[in-house]
Amino acid sequence: MSARRDCTGMKASRALRRDRSSRGTAVAQIAWAGIALVLASASLNAQEFNGSRSGVILTLPTSPRSLGLADASAAVSGDAWALFTSPAQLARAGTLQVALASEAYLASTQLSAIALALPAFGGTLGVGATLLDYGTIREIASSVPGAEGVETGRTWAAQDNAVVVGYARALGSTRAVRVGATVSALHSQIADLSASGVAGSFGAAWSGGSGWHVGGALQHIGPAITLGATSGELPLLARIAVGAPTRTVRGFDVRPMAELRFVRGGGEAVAVAAEATWRSEGGRSLAFRGGYTLRSDDGDDRSPVSFGIGTGIGPIELDYAIERFETIDQVTHRLGVRYARRATR
Repeated sequence: MSARRDCTGMKASRALRRDRSSRGTAVAQIAWAGIALVLASASLNAQEFNGSRSGVILTLPTSPRSLGLADASAAVSGDAWALFTSPAQLARAGTLQVALASEAYLASTQLSAIALALPAFGGTLGVGATLLDYGTIREIASSVPGAEGVETGRTWAAQDNAVVVGYARALGSTRAVRVGATVSALHSQIADLSASGVAGSFGAAWSGGSGWHVGGALQHIGPAITLGATSGELPLLARIAVGAPTRTVRGFDVRPMAELRFVRGGGEAVAVAAEATWRSEGGRSLAFRGGYTLRSDDGDDRSPVSFGIGTGIGPIELDYAIERFETIDQVTHRLGVRYARRATR
């Protein structure tokens, strides 16, 4: 995504410039705008609507497994992370699961997420949260005569977060069809300015007896969010994905998959990926993941190539994915851990 595109952090910076310029915070504002600019240049799904967006936290990585698969796993996901990527697939979790992931993200920010899934009310209930912490910077006076460049002793902090609650259920005697929905409560904070909003997502999925899987979702439906003097629409996203039957190759179970995504104001993307998983009789596993994304937005800074690995011992699974941003020449490393009473994939 090109640098002309905005995100929540930059909106807040603009609002500060308009509403609080008399307090000598221009230097702090510029620093926050720089952070937001880097994030905006790297985020695929942040939408453009009259030059403003909100809810960029909804578009950032959560599951390391999905990230390693170029986010093309909506048809085959079946763990607690489906709460963020494919609401209907939450029904496949089938047991108590807890997942955590975190990474040092762009411009010294920290991006973290947590997800919980448990059987309830004849289906699966999911609860999760994701946090983008921009950190803090020292305020420097820039408009006070005789005090330019002098620290005021105050600091500014900012973060975006979302809390998500979802429910999914398998239908019919064969349980081949699944439906699900989530509701997200969003909150943005920069200095003493804050904004909140709500978004909904809906999804459906089908699994055939021959091993084919299909899934789709319409995500991030909700009203615009206003922070200070700036208002921005949420990043509405539609996705449809397919997973092919698993084939055994040299002891590895290999599953290809593909996904088509449409982002309002952000173009389209086609992603193809594959996961090769080895499992032992003792409950150990090793997975290699890779994918490629073809995007209509030439300004997107993310590398089209995705890669990740995972390993499991009994109910514990560790996942890792790498993401490269080409123009700014930065690499991020997302690590995650998942616990399941019964391993599900």
